[in-house]
Order: sequence, then structure tokens, then C-alpha cells
Amino acid sequence: MARTLIAESKSPVDWTRLHEAVKPIRGRVEIFPVSFEGPMPQGLGLSIPQRNCNDLAWEELLQLADVLGKRFGMTVTDLATGAAFGPDTAEEIKKAFLAEPCGE
Repeated sequence: MARTLIAESKSPVDWTRLHEAVKPIRGRVEIFPVSFEGPMPQGLGLSIPQRNCNDLAWEELLQLADVLGKRFGMTVTDLATGAAFGPDTAEEIKKAFLAEPCGE
């Protein structure tokens, strides 16, 4: 089981540049490219295995969301709550992230 999120972009993603940007941050969060049809043609899946859902993974997730949003114009959405990361939603997402084991 895992907590899953999705990062979406309205424009093509430079995967090499993205990989270089997130590689030093990523340790607990697993990432993988995803494709969909519709208004958001490019995306990235983020998965935090249940064994890694803790404060350290939360901090890593915040850093990833910041880089993906600011450098790549991506919107990161928590699939469990349906909330997109932002100043008004970070606390809500964090409570859900830490309140129960991922995937339950």
C-alpha cells in the first residue's frame, strides 16, 4: 500500500532536466512518468510506500512539490484527498498524510 499523488503539466516536460532537479531530493518518494489524454498531457506519478510515510517523507514531498511547481509549472495533487498542493491546502494534506498509515 502507498500514498499516491500526481503532478500534471499543461506543457511538455523536459524529463532530463526534471530528473536532474529531483534526483538530489528524492529518497523516500518514488516517482515515475505518466501520460494521459485531455488538457493535461504530461505528468509524473509520486508514490510513498506505507513504510516511508512519516515526517521525513512529508518534508521530501514538500520539497518535490515546490520544485515541480516552481521550476516545471506542474500542479501536484494528493489523490487521497483530491487537494492540490498550495499554501491553503498543505496543512490539510499533511494531516491526512500523517493521520493514518498510507493506503488505509
